Amino acid sequence: MQIDELFELACILINKKQVTAKEMSARFGVSVRTIYRWVETLSASGIPVYALQGRGGGIAISEKYALDKTVLTEEERLAIVSSVRALSKLSANDKAAEKISSLASNEADWLEVDFAPWSPEGQGVRELFVTLRDSILKKQQVEFDYFSSDGKKARRIVHPWKLIYRGQAWYLLGWCTERKSERYFKLSRMLNVTKTERPADITFKNFHDSDSQKSADFNSEKKLIQIEAVVSSKMAFYLLDTFACSKVEPNPDESIRVTFSAPDESWLCGLLLSFGAELKIISPNGIKEKIIQMAKETFSQYE
Repeated sequence: MQIDELFELACILINKKQVTAKEMSARFGVSVRTIYRWVETLSASGIPVYALQGRGGGIAISEKYALDKTVLTEEERLAIVSSVRALSKLSANDKAAEKISSLASNEADWLEVDFAPWSPEGQGVRELFVTLRDSILKKQQVEFDYFSSDGKKARRIVHPWKLIYRGQAWYLLGWCTERKSERYFKLSRMLNVTKTERPADITFKNFHDSDSQKSADFNSEKKLIQIEAVVSSKMAFYLLDTFACSKVEPNPDESIRVTFSAPDESWLCGLLLSFGAELKIISPNGIKEKIIQMAKETFSQYE
């Protein structure tokens, strides 16, 4: 007997109030006798489930059962079911969503989230997510090759803590044995990820409970600079996809003047240069000068 199957049966009864043993037998792939044995187990555990005899009979649950009437409202149950269904895309496992879907009687398919890229390699994102999730839950260290923003590749050993989605990308937060500190690792830069049997004994709670440790805020090492630029109308969508613009003002010539903040990282100017003649930086001057220099170096490669 599986605890999760008992829980699923209880959830179905909470929503439908009454079902037949034959229906549940077909749903779970077990005999009718097994279903009635589950009903006895639920009843013995304090859940008011009982069998009804005769025509129109079946298995029912008390109308006054607390989970249905008091603990969660219909809106709350709908929110839970929708969230679980959406996030189940990451693990390619819909069992959790199926088990609690009966909690909500209204339509719960209004939300769908798929974090995989459009390319055929998108399945790799799900596999990596599951690998890291398992390492976190099992409290085991994980190893991988990582490409840092300075262009260097190194093998990292990490005590994994959390998976974080921020700024259109997934990150792993954990304690890096090489840097001896808390670090964020972008999943798209991780290759050859390996689960280990070694315990991850440096935990998030222990690290942050220590007065001698300072939390590494996501943006603590990222100096933000404000950029003002003019982008062509045909490339405005890409700029808006890439940066959160605080100002967007149309110009008479149909170009668009934008203001946005970006981290002062080595990759920034290369990304801005990728817009080519469709983007012109107004300020700051330092960014303009770097882009001009990069454009000259790029041109020299083809002379």
